[in-house]
Amino acid sequence: MRVYRGLIASEGVAVGPLTKYGFIDALSSVPSNCPTSNSYFEVSRLEKALSKFKEYLVSLKKTLPESEHELINAHEVMAEALVNEAASHVVEEGVCGELAVKRVFEKYSDLFKESGSGLIALRAGDLRNIASAIVENLTELKPGIGGGIEVGGKVVVAKELNPVDLLKLVKQGLRGIVTLTGGVTSHAAIIARAHGIPYIIVPELDLSEVSEGELAVIDSIEEKLLLNPSEEIVSIYVERASKYESLKKWCREASLKEAVTTDGVRVGVLCNVGDLEEARAASTSGCDGIGLFRVEYLYISSSSPPSEESLYTAFNKVLGFFNGKPVVIRAPDLGADKPLPYIKLEESNPFLGLRGVRLLLEYRDEILNPFLRALLRASTSGNARLLIPMISRVSELIEFTEIVERTLEKLRAEGIASGSIEIGIMVETPAAAILIDKYAKVPQLKFISFGTNDLTQYTLAVDRGNVKVSYIYDELDPSIIRLMALAASEARKRGVEVEVCGEMAGRQLAIPLLLSLGIDALSVSPPLVGLVKYTVSKLSRRDLERELLTKALNSTSASEVKEFTKEYLKRAGIEIF
Repeated sequence: MRVYRGLIASEGVAVGPLTKYGFIDALSSVPSNCPTSNSYFEVSRLEKALSKFKEYLVSLKKTLPESEHELINAHEVMAEALVNEAASHVVEEGVCGELAVKRVFEKYSDLFKESGSGLIALRAGDLRNIASAIVENLTELKPGIGGGIEVGGKVVVAKELNPVDLLKLVKQGLRGIVTLTGGVTSHAAIIARAHGIPYIIVPELDLSEVSEGELAVIDSIEEKLLLNPSEEIVSIYVERASKYESLKKWCREASLKEAVTTDGVRVGVLCNVGDLEEARAASTSGCDGIGLFRVEYLYISSSSPPSEESLYTAFNKVLGFFNGKPVVIRAPDLGADKPLPYIKLEESNPFLGLRGVRLLLEYRDEILNPFLRALLRASTSGNARLLIPMISRVSELIEFTEIVERTLEKLRAEGIASGSIEIGIMVETPAAAILIDKYAKVPQLKFISFGTNDLTQYTLAVDRGNVKVSYIYDELDPSIIRLMALAASEARKRGVEVEVCGEMAGRQLAIPLLLSLGIDALSVSPPLVGLVKYTVSKLSRRDLERELLTKALNSTSASEVKEFTKEYLKRAGIEIF
């Protein structure tokens, strides 16, 4: 038996035969010199190739739930932009369509590499997959990856997985996923988690040493991949997989109840959603409202910012889904890995550049003002709350709240119905966590929400999408817990509510620690609502504060924290995912 350590992208247990899944990179076969004397003909070929790719996406959409359509739409927008620019290359440089597509891809690929960000590199992978599919269509190859192999009941192993094709494979019933590259925040990982498919990233795996049909066990609870295990090991994991399925049933039952600790503390369990269809689905998942509504999809798939009216319509819809329950709408968190086609930002390190609230204050006329007007108008039809992203200075909060007040005054002067809203800040930087007592002096601040993904990244100085240093990235690192404990304590002293909306909120081993910090609400992916409620309902906050918190604050490593937290959960009779 061979055992590999990996990075958990989607929790679960899977046992099954391996099948290799290779990406057909048509770009590698494009010649470096491909002149044409008929630019009109080449542009026509490009248009037909794009049309064929769109047909493929439409057919894929028909097999998927509406909640997955936004990703397909984003790929269509990227494909259109790629082909339009390639057509310009054909006319201006007199090259064939294949070479034009390759040059456009290489241009943007180089820009992605210069950013130095693993997260942006993941998006570059999407562009490569699209460019390769367009070239395949130009050369009359079938679009996609893997050559149409059947993956039902199997564990797929690949260097990487295209998220669009992964959605198709989900329909075939694949049992688990192993890749060499990727990240826990990649589109593929998000899709796997949404569909409950175990997924582990194992950079050290050598695909040449993996045999087709070889039995594999994915243990993406204990961060392990087992190849060619003994019958005894297989039977143990088959039983674990069965337990896992039973736990999911308990979680489904728990999702319909309130999350109340054994000592009577009610904890809100909210949902993170990225578009209206996700919000609609979340409204039936048992969540107590929305803890994070990401509006970026409205901004990144168009050649201009969304209008006030389109934003107002979107906000009204999501508020309607939750009928009076709290809906936290985050102001557009743009920049960094979410570049905009209509704002050109050339930054050597975009994750430390003009992003979040910094970008909103810089582009207030184009982006912030229409957003605020739409949200304040929509707030009359529901329980809307406003979350400000990427705060790192108290002056940013003061300036932002002043703009909100002025916007509200203008709307009322215009005779437009609007309501005041509660304001919160994302705690994503150590600067914000350390100075919560100062932020709390701003009277409009009513709640904070820990964005643990970025807080971990910035505190540990780790690019969370870079597999070379991914072993360092862990929200359970004692430094993260200390920062959160400090900020949560200062917020609670001053009557400011405390929520968590990052990946950490849905991580079972983190829930006891978060409860010990006095967290009021956890906001998670809709499929995790039941797990979180199940876990919360079997814990006592009083006991956690007494037994777990001091130990966590005095730990020296994330592995140490995990070990005693697991033991605590077992003593509490909690089945661990």
